[in-house]
Formats: sequence, C-alpha cells, structure tokens
Amino acid sequence: MRVMIVGGNQLKYAASRFYDYANKLGNGFIRNKHTVLRFFDRDVARLSNVFRSRKFGVSGANKNFLRQAQSFEPDLVIFIHADVIRSDTLIHLRKNHPDVRLAQLSIDPLFIPGTILRLNQKSALLDATFITTAGKGLSRISGGQAAYYIPNIIDSSMETGRAFEANGDIDLIFACGSFDREGVDPRKTTVDLIRQRLPQIEFPEHVSFETGGLWGANYMKTLRRSKCGLNLSREREGPLNLATPDDLYIYSSDRVSHLTGNGVLTFSHRKYNIDKLYTEDEMVYYENDEDLVSKIAYFLENDKMRRKIAKKGWEKAHLHLNECLGAQYIMDVLSNNKFSHPYIWPTEKII
Repeated sequence: MRVMIVGGNQLKYAASRFYDYANKLGNGFIRNKHTVLRFFDRDVARLSNVFRSRKFGVSGANKNFLRQAQSFEPDLVIFIHADVIRSDTLIHLRKNHPDVRLAQLSIDPLFIPGTILRLNQKSALLDATFITTAGKGLSRISGGQAAYYIPNIIDSSMETGRAFEANGDIDLIFACGSFDREGVDPRKTTVDLIRQRLPQIEFPEHVSFETGGLWGANYMKTLRRSKCGLNLSREREGPLNLATPDDLYIYSSDRVSHLTGNGVLTFSHRKYNIDKLYTEDEMVYYENDEDLVSKIAYFLENDKMRRKIAKKGWEKAHLHLNECLGAQYIMDVLSNNKFSHPYIWPTEKII
C-alpha cells in the first residue's frame, strides 16, 4: 500500500526532533512493507515564497501537496499536525482519488482550545481521527466521524538506550520545551519541590527558555545516562484553560515513550491513568508531589529494584507500544477489518 504522511518540521528545527511521531510512524509503515512518501507541509509553505513565511506559503504548499498526491496516487494519507493543509484541499483530494483513505493524528492535549479547533477543521472530511488521549472526550474532535485513541509509540532505531543496564551519572531527568509563563505551571512547582527536598541528587535543568532545552541526539544520549525520569505532562494552558479528568484520560506527552523506550525508570501521576498501559511493575505511580519525592529517594537508594522496574517498562514499550503496531493499528481501523493484533490500549470508536 502507498502511504502519504503529511506533517513535520525538519527544516525549521534542523532535524533536532528526528524522534517525532511522524518519523516513527513512517518507519512503522515501511517495516510493515508499505511504501511511504513524506510531505512536510510547513517546510514546503516556507519555501514557497520569498519571505520564507509559512503564512504566505499556504496556497503554494496546498498546490504542491495535490501535485505530489497526483503523482504518488496514495491509498492512505495521514495528516499529523498538518495545519497548512486546508479543508478545500481535502475535498479536491477526494475528488481526484475517490478510493483514498484519510486520517489525522494529534499528540496535543484536548484542554488546549486550539487542539479541538484545528482537528475539527478536518475531522468531518476524514475517515478517522487519532489522538493520544482516550475516552469519551474524543467526541469533541470526531466531527461526526470516527475518533480513536492511539498511544505514544517507541521506535527501537531511535530509542536505543538500555539505561537499566548502565551506570548512569544522572539521577533524575526532566526535559520539556518550556513551562507555562501565565499563572503557575504545576510541573515547575513539582520540579522546584524535588530540588528543594533532594538537593543531593544529580538533576540537571533542561527547560527551553531557561537552558536552551535538550534536543536531538544529545537528548537521546542523555536519557541513556539517566536512572530515573519524570513523565510530567501539561494539565493547563494559562490561568483559564484547565484540564478536566476526561482531558487527561490515558493522556501523556510523547516524553513517556522517550523515557520507557530508553530504559529509564519512569514516574507518572496516577490521575493520567497510564496504568491502563503500564502496570505497577513497569512504571512508578505517585499520588502527589510529596509521594513523588519519597519514591524518587527510595528508588535511588534501591538500585536493584529501580533497574528491575525500568527493564520491565522498557520491555512493555518495545514489545507492545512500538511503531509497527501503531502503523498496523491505523491500517486495521481504516480497512474496517477485525483487529489483527490484541492491542493493549483502548480501541473503541468514539463518535
């Protein structure tokens, strides 16, 4: 089958996010013996005008996309944060290729208003929408069509670490793009408390506007040196857009795949319900910040137990949450066949 994956920012970020979802999914389709063509809508838009502006290149990028589809004749097109591609372009694509299957995928949380707005611009025109949040909240982005949960996936060619086997020199890692500048970001509160209560541990700062962030191969190499990792996901945007329990159901940033995929002992708050994917033997769950501090201290003192749980989490990620299964799951959903694999994540259709 010919698969076209639309989305990504290779040029803007100079490949520093080579481990993003689109690249992993593309590898999954290829390893499942499909042909994959990538179309980087934002990069093409910037290159389509002399000002190198995404805004001014939207029209050119949409025309370029349709030309490439005409040449490639895809059986399946997946839009991953492909905001440059317009709704009317999807209508033209359907007209030119009436048998093509269309889907979109998002790793953004539902409590961000822009997430729902962007997804609903396309959802009614697609065969399915996939997002890394589960549950009934998906009805807000289905557009009357099918919406499905899809987990954050690992790729063994990208997540190559086995931190549970290494003698890491980093006790704890947390890396993110930035903290919320409006209001109090709970993640910063958590990180600050850990630094206050456990000043003796090696816990480098890796937050973009503070340190320049941690990206690319350097990020992956640092994970391989880390004993423990914080899977702290956003739960608000500014002082007004706060997450509801439905917004957080089995939700996590893709950080969870980076940590578990590299064999780092991963700590997640129970409110995200990640225990639907990883058991207590595969990940450490905490109730509040005080509980988290206590458990970090415990596992740093109990190295054998740390390595044991980290290894089991690594095995779960690589065996049951990998790029090939993610790609096959999308194929199963869009082909309307019975599932070809006993997927461990929720597979119900939400409309």
